Amino acid sequence: MKLTKAPALVAALSLSVSVALTSTTAAQAANAGSPSARATASAVTAPAAASPLPAATSDAAQQLLARLTAKLPADWKDRQAATFARLGIERSPVRDVVDARVAEAINPGDYVCGPTKLDAYVDSILSDVDMNTLLVLALLGVLDFPTYEAIYYGSPKDPGFALTPASASVLSSSFGYAQRFWDVKLDDVQLMAMHGAMLTDVDRVARIVALLYGTSPSDSVDTAREIVKLVRTGAGLDRGRNPIFTLNAFAFSAQGETDPVVSRLPDKLVFGDGILDALRALGLKQVGPKAVMGHEMAHHVQYEDNLFQSELTGPEATRRTELMADSFGAYFATHKKGLGLNANQLLLVQDTFYDVGDCQFASNGHHGTPNQRRAAASWGVATAATGDQVKVLPSLRLAARFDRILPKLVAPDVPTTPNAWRQVAKDAA
Repeated sequence: MKLTKAPALVAALSLSVSVALTSTTAAQAANAGSPSARATASAVTAPAAASPLPAATSDAAQQLLARLTAKLPADWKDRQAATFARLGIERSPVRDVVDARVAEAINPGDYVCGPTKLDAYVDSILSDVDMNTLLVLALLGVLDFPTYEAIYYGSPKDPGFALTPASASVLSSSFGYAQRFWDVKLDDVQLMAMHGAMLTDVDRVARIVALLYGTSPSDSVDTAREIVKLVRTGAGLDRGRNPIFTLNAFAFSAQGETDPVVSRLPDKLVFGDGILDALRALGLKQVGPKAVMGHEMAHHVQYEDNLFQSELTGPEATRRTELMADSFGAYFATHKKGLGLNANQLLLVQDTFYDVGDCQFASNGHHGTPNQRRAAASWGVATAATGDQVKVLPSLRLAARFDRILPKLVAPDVPTTPNAWRQVAKDAA
């Protein structure tokens, strides 16, 4: 996401704070030696200072942070980092905006990478939110509370994690198709939702506070009450219903995890209310959820096939696995044995990936530029269109083709239409 084109966020970004909420994608973690997505502690450690907030922050924000952390242990930032290090969730657009300043890496000047419709959407949902409040919530990890609740405590049988009536049919149907489409075991993946409304429930918030910070039951409840009060009354937060809290969908797997608590958690695919709100606002209500479903299930294919391992590191490693998931997702969405989307819908699939591209070239959560994501989806579409419509390519064979074509997908002048990739796809067959 191009931060310089987000006017509603200029004040927050000018504070030059590295907010302690960063978690990496599955790619970064896998290249650190784990098949499950993991965050590095260094990525989530706030600057060393008496207050984690910069001096330029308002007195009100400093006082707010002091009040919310009054019952937390002195090493609360380290505890938060340790918890984040156990898990890795795909970065939400809000994290990208609040967390990082674009640094020079991967020769960003060579690439066409500008604001998309999603940038404007994120600006709109943050327009009424006080930036100091947002920074404090981000620093405490509150923006991720619904995510961690879904990972640790979510169940598709629990009404608190039920898909919304408006999304249940399309997501459940696409989920079932994806489970049957690929040649790996996916029938143990659980599909569920996460809802920002949990942030108004003291007991649920206290449970996450205790998980993150190891606080006593009474201190967890006291801290939760402060957080809930802020979410209920904070301008623009809409009692937790603002999409900032759930603007994400992610695949989770504990495969290869040695932590006894995490290792017992089942594979999950979680859709936030916020990502569905965003797709609806972007005009992708019908096709967008299907495309995102294809992408996230592709991550579970990567888990099963151990496809996170590569010689790449840092942003390039993350970009590889994310673009691969784009390609796999588009292949599934357009193949006759998958969702079989028609020609007009193909363009919407591409736009889905285009609009969630980012320009965070130096970030370990870099997913690829909008053009690269569109190109990866287009290659997946072309591979499906020019290949066998009766049989589905084995996932490892499709991955091998992708790795061979990856240098072309990340080239500065990458073509972004399926027709431009048809001959390449034919040659790879």
